[in-house]
Amino acid sequence: MSVNAVRRLGPDASVVAVVREEYAAGRAVSVVPAGVDKAESLRLFAEILDFPDYFGGNLDALYDCLRQVATDRPDDWALVWDAAGALRVGDPAAYDGIVGVLADVAADAGQLHVTVLDR
Repeated sequence: MSVNAVRRLGPDASVVAVVREEYAAGRAVSVVPAGVDKAESLRLFAEILDFPDYFGGNLDALYDCLRQVATDRPDDWALVWDAAGALRVGDPAAYDGIVGVLADVAADAGQLHVTVLDR
């Protein structure tokens, strides 16, 4: 896993500023809010990114579906995981697992740029 493939910003980061920066770099942008727990966070990824009905709701399935979405895109794509700070504090294992998947997909799909907002 390449943790450097994920940009992490702290509680003072602005989602609006990050989205503007990504658009200015010529990337399409998707913003996925973090949930209150792992299950809700995974459900939000599936909902926002329109994962297929067979999405398994676990980290392996998150990797598989994100990788497919990233490789299907013809352009550079920025994925912003917003408001992840509460999950980081409340369930560090879930947070670390999701960030690990995001890093793996970003490392495998060069056109994907990931930012995690820990706010």
